[in-house]
Amino acid sequence: MSTKKLTITSKNISTKQWTNLLIELNLIKEAWKPYAKIEIQAPGLKKIIAFGKRTGDDKEDRSHRWS
Repeated sequence: MSTKKLTITSKNISTKQWTNLLIELNLIKEAWKPYAKIEIQAPGLKKIIAFGKRTGDDKEDRSHRWS
């Protein structure tokens, strides 16, 4: 099979919109895993994805617990 390539560019996207776009593209990548190997490249992608996969439980680990 041949390699397919898609390029997405935007000049007027906010940081929050950019972050949400990358998180949504990662969800698509996960959903398509059984059908195709998709690679996403972007500056700071690993950090954004790690932040996007956090759950509410992660906050409890960092908070100070009063006993």
